[in-house]
Amino acid sequence: MSIFFGFSDECGSYQIEKTKKYLSVHPHYIRSTLLIKADEWKILNKSFIDLKTMYDLPLEKEIKWAYLWHLRNYQIKKQVVPANKDFKFLERYDYHDLIGFVDKCLNLLNELEYKKIIISHTDNINCSKINEKAMLKMHLQEHMQRIEMQIQTRSEENLAVLFFDPVCENTDKLLRDIYFELFNSGDFIRSYKHIKDSLNIEHSHQSVGIQLADYISGAFSAFMKGRRSPNYDRGKQIFYNYVHPNLRKYSGTIWGGGIREVPLDMIYRRKLAEEMRDEILRMTK
Repeated sequence: MSIFFGFSDECGSYQIEKTKKYLSVHPHYIRSTLLIKADEWKILNKSFIDLKTMYDLPLEKEIKWAYLWHLRNYQIKKQVVPANKDFKFLERYDYHDLIGFVDKCLNLLNELEYKKIIISHTDNINCSKINEKAMLKMHLQEHMQRIEMQIQTRSEENLAVLFFDPVCENTDKLLRDIYFELFNSGDFIRSYKHIKDSLNIEHSHQSVGIQLADYISGAFSAFMKGRRSPNYDRGKQIFYNYVHPNLRKYSGTIWGGGIREVPLDMIYRRKLAEEMRDEILRMTK
């Protein structure tokens, strides 16, 4: 029997009514889960702390993906970071160094024997009007199904424990209730025998796994945004170097296995797959 930890975090936002301003900030809603073996967590945690120490970063603070790009904008414009910004504590660091830190953090995945990444994403610009609970349920279900299918093939006795980053009190309760409902009622899987019966919410600044899930979501967001802009090349490079090779596959493909559009849209999936394939070919020439 093996125990697995699944660490999950989101990037972007979703709401039914979307203004142009909202869509310019949140063109996508993304959720990523990093699945590792529990007995490798200590290795990952120690290496992560060692990296933070090497970069002289505060151990009690989280270096969010979004902080890097906000800080970049201030430093390029040579502006002082306002005192009310969450990333004020990072202003003495060069954003290039912090991007290097994130790069090395995701490189830690190479130290692990087992790692699988699952990403669900919604195109807010073209998505039909779906209420928030239904959207959260679809995303959560995609991750639960794929984790269940992934670890049940290794042993009938395997078990995965899921950890999510808190959003807000109401959303956290909603996620827990949706999880419990899916776990008990089942779906086409019928029953979830290989994941724990409750969802754990833990603070991201205290969890290396959730912080890595944040970087995974951010890197995928860079790929999505960078399809039409050169401003995301560094983020896209991080995605191709560390996220893409570790995406879960089903029947030999990451599409539907490791990357899943929500709601289902095969035309959109094929278009995205072609764009990614073409870019990988350009990068390897």
